[in-house]
Amino acid sequence: MKRTLNGKCIAIALVLLFALFGALAFVACDAPDGDERGELSSVTLILGDGEAVSFETDAKYLYGALSDYCDDHGLVLEGEESEYGFFLTRVGDLVQGEGRYIMVYHDIDDVALITPGYDREQGGKVFHSSAQGVSSLPVMDGASYLIVLQ
Repeated sequence: MKRTLNGKCIAIALVLLFALFGALAFVACDAPDGDERGELSSVTLILGDGEAVSFETDAKYLYGALSDYCDDHGLVLEGEESEYGFFLTRVGDLVQGEGRYIMVYHDIDDVALITPGYDREQGGKVFHSSAQGVSSLPVMDGASYLIVLQ
C-alpha cells in the first residue's frame, strides 16, 4: 500500500512538473522584443526629414514593423532593452549620440500611449511623443509613426 501511494505521488509530481515546463515554454515563445504577429495593418513611417512611406505589416508592435521595414530596405536597426521596452539607438542614418537621441512619435489618439506636452508638428500633422518603447507601441491600422533624431 505504501509503495502504491508513493508511486502515485511521484506520478502526480511528474505530471505537475511537466505541466509547469509546458506553461513556461509557451511564455518563452511570447516575443519579449515586440516581434509578435497579428492581422495585416497599413501604416505610414517617416524617418527624420524623409518622405512618408506607407507599407503593410502583420507586426503587432512597432518594433516588428520597423525590423521588417529595415530588413527589406537594407537599413540598420539597433537599440537596447529598458524597463519601458526596447528603445532605438539607430535606424538607418539616424544614430543616437553626442547629446542627440532618437524620439518616436505617432498619431494614435490614446492617452495611455502619449507623453503629454511633447507633441510635434511635421508636414501639417500633429504627432504625439510615445510613452512606450517600440516593443510596446502597438501597430494600428492607418497610424503614422515619426522617428527623428533630437
